[in-house]
Amino acid sequence: MFVPVVSENINRSQRIVAQIRTLIAEGKLKPGDRLPPERELAQLMNVSRTSVREAIQTLATMGMVTIKKGQGIFIAQNDVCSLMNTLSEFLVVKKDEVKELLEVRKVLETQAIALAVERATDEEIQTLRRLVEDALGRVTGNDIDPAYAREHDTRFHGLIFNATRNHILIAIVSSLYHVYDRMRSRTTAIPGRAVQSIKDHLRIVEAMARRDREAAVKAMLEHIESVDRAL
Repeated sequence: MFVPVVSENINRSQRIVAQIRTLIAEGKLKPGDRLPPERELAQLMNVSRTSVREAIQTLATMGMVTIKKGQGIFIAQNDVCSLMNTLSEFLVVKKDEVKELLEVRKVLETQAIALAVERATDEEIQTLRRLVEDALGRVTGNDIDPAYAREHDTRFHGLIFNATRNHILIAIVSSLYHVYDRMRSRTTAIPGRAVQSIKDHLRIVEAMARRDREAAVKAMLEHIESVDRAL
C-alpha cells in the first residue's frame, strides 16, 4: 500500500502526508485503521524516522490521525474532516482567488486565536513557544530553509486551531490550509518573508502566554495582513 517517497521540490514529510491523505481519500485507509509503526513506515517509504514523525504530527494537527500512547496511530473517526479534505483535492487556487482565500483566513484565524487564548492549556502554549524558538534558531541572517518554513507555518497555525477545541472549525481550516499550501511557496520565496512570519508568530505566542485576547487577535490580524501585502 505504501510506496517509497521520492523527494523533489517539497520535503519528504510533506510527501508522506500527501500519500497518506490520498490513501484515505481512495478508501484504502479507513477510520479506525491502524498505521504501521514509525520504524516500519520509514522502511516502507524509504525515509528517515524523523520525516515520518513530522508527517504524523502534521496529520494529527489536521485531525486526520489520532495518536494513542501505547497503542499506535489510527485514522481518525472524523467524517467532517474527511469530507473537507477530500473536497480540497478538487480545489484549484487561481491567481485572483488568493486574496479571497486570505480574506477567509483572516475571518477564521482571528476567531480561532480568540478562542485559543481562553482554551489553550499552559502546556500547549509552551509547545507553541518551543516551536517558534526552534524556528528562530534556524534563521541565518534574514533567511531560513523554505521547506522548513512551510512545515513550521502549518504546525504553528494547526496547533492554534487544535487549542480552540472546536472540531468543526479544525476540519474546515485543515482543508483550507491544504489549498493555501499550494500557493505558500510563493510567500516563502519572497526574501525575508518567512523570517518575518516566524517573528509574527512569536508576538502571537507572547500574547497567548499573557492570556491577552485583544493583543493576540491584533497580532494575528497584523500577521495575516502582512502576508497579504507581500503577495
